[in-house]
Amino acid sequence: MKYGKLAKTVTAFALLITLAFVEAHPAYATTVDYYDPGYARFNGVFVNNWGVPIEGALKRGMDVSMYQGDIDWNLVAGDDIQFVFLRTGSLMSGVDPCFQKNIAGATKAGIPVGLYIKSYATDTELARLEAEFCVSCAMQGYPVTYPIVIDIEGDSLAALSNDQLLANINAFCEVVSSYGYKPMVYASKSWFQTKLSGVKYQKWVAQYSDVNDYTNNRKFWQATSHGHVNGVEGRVDIDFEY
Repeated sequence: MKYGKLAKTVTAFALLITLAFVEAHPAYATTVDYYDPGYARFNGVFVNNWGVPIEGALKRGMDVSMYQGDIDWNLVAGDDIQFVFLRTGSLMSGVDPCFQKNIAGATKAGIPVGLYIKSYATDTELARLEAEFCVSCAMQGYPVTYPIVIDIEGDSLAALSNDQLLANINAFCEVVSSYGYKPMVYASKSWFQTKLSGVKYQKWVAQYSDVNDYTNNRKFWQATSHGHVNGVEGRVDIDFEY
């Protein structure tokens, strides 16, 4: 395809999706809160914000927490969401208020589930307790077939040494593995490059961009925090599985 034709196709796709979202969701079509016009399946292929195919993407999913409120999981399942990561909560605040209804709703709608916890662990003992907390959430009678994830981000963890972060990750993942679940690590591309280069587990990489160019043991890409999914009020994170 010639460049001119490709450019016209991409522009037309972006304009079409943008106009559709503005018309269907005028309350969110503002400069403050908006939807990215892409990160969905177009003509049978997953595409980015400009309609360009996402190389290697196999499935489209999302991650949610209490901040998404009540979710219509049947509508979600009908909108090409093939997996979901649910926030479990934290050791400080307890179980996420929406966790039980989310795992029940997603399971009933036939959507495979994984779990995540934003870590506040400053040592390996706390990291192990976070893993036990996640496992206890997983063992509630619902299948958890996707990974259980430790989310590494934030100022409190930025103060830790690289060695301590890696030790915490290893402690968390070892506990998760001991229960028969698959562990994984979530962080930004920047953190994986600068503070977590020694992670040996599969990675869920946050990079809000048209392309995810961090591929070292990458299994999932969090592509945007401004995605739209039917059944979810407001914007939501969109993820792709490789």
